Amino acid sequence: MGLVSIIDGTRFYATSAGILHPELRGRPLVVTSGENGIVIAANRLATDQCGMKKFEPVFKQKEIISRHDVLVVEANFNLFGHHSNQFQSIIMDYFDDCSSYSIDEVFALVPSNVVPIDYLREMRSQVYKLTRTAVSAAASLNCTLAKACSWASKSLTGYNGLCVIDSMDEMDEILKKMPIGSIWGIGRSMNKTLVAQGMTKAIDLKHADPTQMKKLFGKNIVDVISELNGRKVLNWKNPGHPNSKIVIGSSKSYKERLHNKTDVHQALAHHIHIVCQKVRAQHSIIKCIIFSCSTSSYDHQPYSKSIKIKLAYPTSDTSAVLVMLNDTINDLLPHSGNWVPIYRINVSATDLKSIDVKQSDLFAPPEDERKMQVFDLINARFGKNTMFLGAKGAVPKCENVRPLQLKHPHSRWRDVPDVFC
Repeated sequence: MGLVSIIDGTRFYATSAGILHPELRGRPLVVTSGENGIVIAANRLATDQCGMKKFEPVFKQKEIISRHDVLVVEANFNLFGHHSNQFQSIIMDYFDDCSSYSIDEVFALVPSNVVPIDYLREMRSQVYKLTRTAVSAAASLNCTLAKACSWASKSLTGYNGLCVIDSMDEMDEILKKMPIGSIWGIGRSMNKTLVAQGMTKAIDLKHADPTQMKKLFGKNIVDVISELNGRKVLNWKNPGHPNSKIVIGSSKSYKERLHNKTDVHQALAHHIHIVCQKVRAQHSIIKCIIFSCSTSSYDHQPYSKSIKIKLAYPTSDTSAVLVMLNDTINDLLPHSGNWVPIYRINVSATDLKSIDVKQSDLFAPPEDERKMQVFDLINARFGKNTMFLGAKGAVPKCENVRPLQLKHPHSRWRDVPDVFC
């Protein structure tokens, strides 16, 4: 049996933005999740030379953007999707057994009759030659260790984007340097708990007591520990725990506070759209939804309120969840006579279940799944927020950082580039 490999696009969104937009190359660039959103990707010029931080709101980094003339572009998932199909199709020509894990990652089984490091090096070269996409490649004994090698290929000196390890002794040297939060399947909250217990490196989790860890975090972490010890537990074609989320959330901090019920309602509706779309994308349904809003910890009048709703009939229909918001919005907000400006909004879907186990109920309210399918298909083809329900508002609240709009050369004739010879 060959090694499990992971091929990962290097700074994929930022790279994709420059492939069909030559004017963006050679400049610090960040990609945002939407207008006034967070930074979801950045090239090396933006992070290493300018100090931009990923997964931080754009408005918090406005000074850096202005000082270093950082380009801010809004994510165009239609363009990124086409670029992903191009580079992944080349990867799949090299492997008989492979599986697309995400828009910029592919799991594959390295053929047993090749030298893995040479084979992966040739594949990387071919991908870059044909698509101008830089990819890192890593391989090891199982999915989790392959992911650890992928981390090493990008974070440790000497690997230069290529890391193949089939020796546990050599792997332990990497695990001693790897932060525990970088292990595949270890989320942010779990990372905080593990660090609080004095476990800071991946090697600490490898030697942890599986029985004790299972009591604290459940069965999934036992699988991670087993794989860190070199055993094959997860199916690389359908790796269970990281791919199917049991909690999906969307939140945002607003520099310009929300000063009335309409603004808060529209902000919550916006995040309901995001959460429900993500739930449908992984073929799940929601059994419990949480709405919350709060002030900043630095505000003089602290306020925080959450409402948890257990659904009698699980759903992923955005319009159904919006009805729940309408019914509870007054209980969520501060009293009108004592209003405090709201800083943070959060929507979380918990207790998710696979749609395959959904049971029909004679008394359940009617639900038109085709409507949501049309929404998702149109937004996937023509760009996020092309179609949405009016509850989220037509004009987003401005934070004074206007991202550039990438073109749609695969779906708009006017955006197809002209070539003069």
